Amino acid sequence: MVPVIIHRAGWVAPVTAPLINNGAVAVQGSRILEVGPAAEVVRRRPEGRTLDHGDGVILPGLVNCHVHLEFSALQGRVPPQLRLGDWLVAAVTALFLTPTEDLHAGMVQALGELRAHGTVLLAEWSNTGASLSLLRESGLAFHYFYECLGFHLRGQAPLEEDFPVFAEPPAAAAHFAAAAHAPYSVSPDLFRRVAAWNRAHGRTGAVHLAESREELDFLNTGGGFFRDLLVRLDRWQEDFIPPRCSPAQYLERLGFWEPHTLAVHGIWLDEADRELLARRRVRVVLCPRSNLHTGAGFPDLPALLRAGVPLALGTDSLASNADLNLFGEMLALHERYPHIPGETLLALGALHGAQALGREEEFGSLEPGKTPGLVFAPLGPNAEVWPDLFRCGAAGSVRRLPETHEEG
Repeated sequence: MVPVIIHRAGWVAPVTAPLINNGAVAVQGSRILEVGPAAEVVRRRPEGRTLDHGDGVILPGLVNCHVHLEFSALQGRVPPQLRLGDWLVAAVTALFLTPTEDLHAGMVQALGELRAHGTVLLAEWSNTGASLSLLRESGLAFHYFYECLGFHLRGQAPLEEDFPVFAEPPAAAAHFAAAAHAPYSVSPDLFRRVAAWNRAHGRTGAVHLAESREELDFLNTGGGFFRDLLVRLDRWQEDFIPPRCSPAQYLERLGFWEPHTLAVHGIWLDEADRELLARRRVRVVLCPRSNLHTGAGFPDLPALLRAGVPLALGTDSLASNADLNLFGEMLALHERYPHIPGETLLALGALHGAQALGREEEFGSLEPGKTPGLVFAPLGPNAEVWPDLFRCGAAGSVRRLPETHEEG
């Protein structure tokens, strides 16, 4: 019979309930049995073996809703920029100059880093498929967004005609979906084709949205950095008529929004945009440290919360972030907005991420029946729990807890 293990710590953070002082989590194999005050859990589980982890916090594994593993070999090679366009050119140039074997090694290393920082579920974005086999071997749960680009692509042919991967076996998996890169790199027709494929297959769509001022300028004037880039790449369409509206409103006109669509970044949104996304139940995935690195800006978390926009967290890639540690995103948000409760920030990186990927029945909180994936953050006896938890996690000091005594 699979043994019952009781993990006890100074604090337990269930996410769906308040912090539990001197708490415990009872697990049996791949299932949580009970969460509560340690004395009560031990009394009700006499068959269990207690592992006392001391001062610190037990919390659920994290959910990283935006990663580009294929850029992992660029860690430390693309310096911070003052403008997203400059970062984009530098990152793509560095990527093309990187040998294939280095790209592979970078992805392997990044997956190990994700595990070490407490990630149990992630959303990978790829436009090559190179990371798919590595993810399957990683032991991590994942959702795969195959990213479609093509400002020059016209017509309403099936998506498979230009992106054959959508007719291949991997695309049959429920965790495989189509993503549109961004309003400046995807034609109106291609946006409609991506949305049609996801609807026909019951998948959740995704897009990079309102990441930079240059994106707003492009949609309002048809000019600026992104027009110049498209011209250089021979992708510009002379008959493109700028919609003269925000990115969120533009995709509303194209019929792209569905409930649970992921909109990554969402920095340059106004009040009307936030109201629209909240009404459509579009989930905005925040990547604050990446946004600072690329010069894009910083998300207005208080305004998004007030508007009721569903949210989640991501790290983006190692070309725009120092690491793939989601605690770093929580710490960045805490330092910018210290009045926002720590419980809210943890939920963004756990339960809300699981909900974004349709996996909340398994991940994101400590509740009976869920997959353990327990993470422990050691803190001092006089710790201020939330800020010290984020600092501890961001410093890479957390560890995964074993599901059986033998693992420990």
